[in-house]
Amino acid sequence: MKKNWQTKKLSEALEIQPSKKAARNSLDDNDLVSFLPMEDLGILSKNIVATKERPLKEVSGSYTYFSDNDVLLAKITPCFENGKLGIARNLKNRTGFGSSEYIVFRTNDTLLSEYLFYFLSQEHFRKEGKKLMTGTSGHSRVSKEL
Repeated sequence: MKKNWQTKKLSEALEIQPSKKAARNSLDDNDLVSFLPMEDLGILSKNIVATKERPLKEVSGSYTYFSDNDVLLAKITPCFENGKLGIARNLKNRTGFGSSEYIVFRTNDTLLSEYLFYFLSQEHFRKEGKKLMTGTSGHSRVSKEL
């Protein structure tokens, strides 16, 4: 590691679970946004291709919000252990919603989405995350504070 690089927790270097306010403030209820159910999130697939669209008013309540270049990570077993994650790209109106079982990471100019994707893709990361899962068997989740 270079001498001038700083060590930080992920929560200090990026935003986790960004607020839905940005989508609600910039779009109308009937504007279409991308929709990504868990089954459409690939396994260790860098670029997410969201093929479904829904009006904002149908998804902005209980679904998880994300936008272009956000990194999505499945937090529920077995999806987390299998490596379901990717980078959101080419979303309708630059906005997407999907499973409530996603952890969304929004990077900034200090961290590239691609670097974060490869970091989260590491088998070691998933093994350590599995040790920290909580909940009942079959419905265990890794916390966004991981």
